Formats: sequence, C-alpha cells, structure tokens
Amino acid sequence: MRISPCLPALATILALGACSRDKPSPPPAAGSASSAGAGSAAPAAGLELFLDDVSIGQVLPAQIASWTRLDSLVPGDARKLGTWDRVSLQSAGVQPVELAHPSSRYPDMVPAIFPGEGGAPAFGMFDTVELARKGKPAMRADRVTAIRIALKQGGNRGQNDDGGGAAADPTKLVVTVKTPSGTTRLTGDQLLGLPREAQPGNPDQKGWRLQALLDAAGVKTYDHLVLSDAAGTNLTLDRKDLDAGLVPFLKLNKQGALRLRVLKKAGEGWNPAGDLRGLVAIEAR
Repeated sequence: MRISPCLPALATILALGACSRDKPSPPPAAGSASSAGAGSAAPAAGLELFLDDVSIGQVLPAQIASWTRLDSLVPGDARKLGTWDRVSLQSAGVQPVELAHPSSRYPDMVPAIFPGEGGAPAFGMFDTVELARKGKPAMRADRVTAIRIALKQGGNRGQNDDGGGAAADPTKLVVTVKTPSGTTRLTGDQLLGLPREAQPGNPDQKGWRLQALLDAAGVKTYDHLVLSDAAGTNLTLDRKDLDAGLVPFLKLNKQGALRLRVLKKAGEGWNPAGDLRGLVAIEAR
C-alpha cells in the first residue's frame, strides 16, 4: 500500500434562511419514516432558536419541512458541534428536555429539525445516512417550541469537531470508478441505498466495505486500486494486500463526505493503515 462565509447578522440569520451552500435537501415524500404529518396542515406553533440565551429568531416552516441540520442555522464559530455544551428543547406543557454535551453523547450524529407529530416542529439526533434518507433519529423530541443552545466557555474546546453546518448534501455525492473498459459514476442515491455493515473492531460504527462500491460499479478484476479525494490526494491499494486481509472501510462523515479508513487486523483488534478524508474517485488498474 502507498499513500501517495456566509455570516448573516445574528438577528436575521433564520429569517433570511441558510446560505446557498448550506441549503437542505427537498422535503421527504409522503409516508416516509419519521415524517408523520409532514403532508398535513402547517405546524400549530412556531420554533424559536436561542444561542447563549440570545434569540436568533424563528425557524422558517420551509426549513422544518426540509429536515435542516440545526448547526446550519447558527453563526460561524458556533457551528462546530463540539463547542455545544447543552441543548435545551422546550415543548408546550412538558418539562424541557436537556441534552448535555450532544457531540460526546452522540459522537457520530448530527442535530436536525424536521416535521414531527401533526407536522409540528420536531428535533432529532441523526446518523448522517438516516438524515439523508429522512429516516429514524436516535433520539427525538416532538412539538418543540424553542431550542436553546449553550456553548462551552473558555479556550477552544470542541473546535476540532468535524461538524460545522456547511455539510454537502449526501444525495449529491458522486464517486467516479474508472477501469480499462470504461468509467462508471456511482451517485449519492445509489451509495445510500447500499446495505451498511458494522466497522471491523467497532460495531457501533456503520458503513460500507470498499468492495461493496466495486461490486456496485461492476469491477471484477484489478491488480491495483488508486483512490482519490477532492483535494487530489491519492491512496494506492494492491490486490495482494486486500487478499491478505486489509479492509478499506467507508463512512459518511458529518460533512457529507465519504471518509475511508484502511484497517489491518492486529491480534484481537484492528489498526489503521491508511486514511482518505473524502473519496471521489477510484481507478482500477
């Protein structure tokens, strides 16, 4: 193997909507999972968003209908999910739900708002693939009227978190697969439709073995694979290494990119043997 802003004024950010690069995907089809009431009348109550007890404004109905990531609705530096100390979810007539350290409690998930019961605003923590599929959140709160985000105080805590609100739409992903006989393009919808499996050594992480993408693209024979990311970084894998047990494993990360880690068996565990932050191309030679 060879390893070869958009910052609207705080008081108007929600009224104006997210920047074009942060636009959420279209509303879900009627009857999709976790979208009860999405096609019914408009929500009975609005949803107000606060950051450190300062009101940012009302979330637009279109943003709720579009299953928008919550971190895309706050100003720049606050978009790092690791900087969120607490999220308080207020609903009419019930005690607030307090979600402490959401990035630590749900390390591979992102917060989003979506149409819940009767079309009223709901909040959920989603696996990135489940959010792209408009599926089932790991936790949820319905009929939410206010969301209060409290940031961590002092230092640069959480700044290295890979959240940030400017995530690409996973349905727009394209992986180009080139072989001597031609080129195939795997779209985001095709990738999201592939069954996921547990990551070797970490069963809580779900993703795809690289072989699943090769099978989907019809790649049957090769001696080497040259994998590339959007920045032009290449990772070359030899067939003999893969046959010997090296496992290239892909996950959809919080930024909507395909993160590839090459894993090597070591005793009872697995060690990293390669890394590519955003797979966009595969060349089989």
